[in-house]
Amino acid sequence: MSRFRSIVTAILSVMFLFMAPASAVIKIANADTAGASITLSPVVQEQQSMDPKYVFDVVIHKPEEMDKLLGRIEQLSRTLPPAKEDPSLALVLHGPEIAFFTRNNYKKYMKLVDRAAALDKKGIIDVKVCDTMIREMDLEEAELPDFVEHVPYGPAEVDRLIKQGFIKM
Repeated sequence: MSRFRSIVTAILSVMFLFMAPASAVIKIANADTAGASITLSPVVQEQQSMDPKYVFDVVIHKPEEMDKLLGRIEQLSRTLPPAKEDPSLALVLHGPEIAFFTRNNYKKYMKLVDRAAALDKKGIIDVKVCDTMIREMDLEEAELPDFVEHVPYGPAEVDRLIKQGFIKM
């Protein structure tokens, strides 16, 4: 059966190469694994000339995780061309990490908040916060810093950005 999968994978790969534009992205899982699958993700024509943009779908429970994420964003920002208009990185917060950014917790998480604010001010990231989760956590919008953008529903914002050409991280 694994030989059959290998043959099918090879045939589909060759077919895709002839049908897809040269800039298409091809990802093929190892066909010998039980969960093998083929994911063909051609680059949309409009995206080919655009600078890459990334959306981080964030649900973090520990400040150390947020610190690592911000470090990753700083690393990634050094590899991206400067944004012409909007930042090319979006951070959509829709979990417990929102509490790190409240004014009441500022002293405790000052380094995280200031780091995110600096990235936002430099035009590296847009920090977006889910209003649905804010209500769920019984918080007021005014408890969050001014640099965060409020969106009605985090997962829908992630989907919207993906449809605009952002790559989900």
